[in-house]
Amino acid sequence: MTAHLYEKRGLWHIVLVYTNAQGKRAQKWINTNLTIKGNNRRAKQMMNQAIREWEPVLEPDVAQPTVQQPLVIQPELVESDADKSDSPSGVLFYDYLTVWLEDRRPKLEETTYGGYQHDIAQIVPYFKKRNLYVEQVTDRVITNFYRYKRKQGVSENTLLHYQTIMNQTLRKAVKEKLIPLNPYMTLDKDVKPKHVRYTPETYNEEDLQLLFTAMQGDPLALMILMDVTYGLRRSEILGLKWSAIDFENKSIHIGYKVTVAVIDGKVKPVMSNVMKTKSSNRTLPLVPMIERELLLRRDEQHWNQKMYGKAYNPDYTDFVFVNDQGDLFKPDYVSKHFRLLLRKNNLKKIRWHDLRHTCATNLCRQKISLKDIQLWLGHSTYQTTADIYTHLDYRDKLNTAEAAANVVMNIMHSGA
Repeated sequence: MTAHLYEKRGLWHIVLVYTNAQGKRAQKWINTNLTIKGNNRRAKQMMNQAIREWEPVLEPDVAQPTVQQPLVIQPELVESDADKSDSPSGVLFYDYLTVWLEDRRPKLEETTYGGYQHDIAQIVPYFKKRNLYVEQVTDRVITNFYRYKRKQGVSENTLLHYQTIMNQTLRKAVKEKLIPLNPYMTLDKDVKPKHVRYTPETYNEEDLQLLFTAMQGDPLALMILMDVTYGLRRSEILGLKWSAIDFENKSIHIGYKVTVAVIDGKVKPVMSNVMKTKSSNRTLPLVPMIERELLLRRDEQHWNQKMYGKAYNPDYTDFVFVNDQGDLFKPDYVSKHFRLLLRKNNLKKIRWHDLRHTCATNLCRQKISLKDIQLWLGHSTYQTTADIYTHLDYRDKLNTAEAAANVVMNIMHSGA
């Protein structure tokens, strides 16, 4: 037997899922009479007690189970009349979205959980306003939801995130026999959101010269230089540690990341040695230009530690990119400060991640193979690199073709 907590009409409800005498999955709904706010822990305690103490009488001729012994819990677990509705499932879809997420939470990284939680918060109001039960979410309802969100200006890629959540939630509903068929199975293909590939903006040589001049003395200067050189992800550069830099053997190991998760409205830093892909965990040569700048930064950090004394944050002394007081740079700060730097100096607008694309573009222009670029950037597959940068590779082929044609034409003209 398993159990879930559901939010229904402002109260916590316990749903016990068990196998009845006919071998089919069945549910027992129990109203805790606890309001949602401030009672999460108490509701979980009551749910655990219900799992221990509630047992159905599995008699073949009994369609619905009865309680063998009453539960004694304060407040009492009593099935309320309000739970009995015309809905076969009695489960509101917006409640079920949260249940799906909480069931998956133990297997999710915090950043993924936070992302799902944010997306569900954008989905819920539409279905809550319409008070739709799980079985009432048809392909037409989903079509209307997409139409509504598109009118609001929601992008196709964001709708794809919503689709992942809704589709998996409805799969769960099929598995738990709340609905016979996932409505996504009959949803018109033209209605489904389609992935829109972002075309990155990159800096050419002239743009980079202007950027390098503008960033002199800026807190992000070394981060920018390293990103253009190594094409690191923002999370990778923020996770760079002194212990990962081997000055003797001239190498840098990329194997730690710093991100943030927004959970229950609160921003929480997340540090992990589990990288985006296996290929993201890589060791790169330490180039002399970067080595010099890193040694200067290390000396500067040692000086700051002495200067600020007890006021210096000791928690992040192994991290390369901290501020003068030893606090770790936050991902949002990096992106926002970078935009401010560009705006202040009237430079071409690009995203922080476009510095990574700029690195790859420069490598392509230097005739570095896409396979080598894949390894340098830490892409999981060659295809990932090819899908993003094939247009650059083809552009170089056009230049090669033009050069080859000019050679032939010159030979032809010289012989005429």
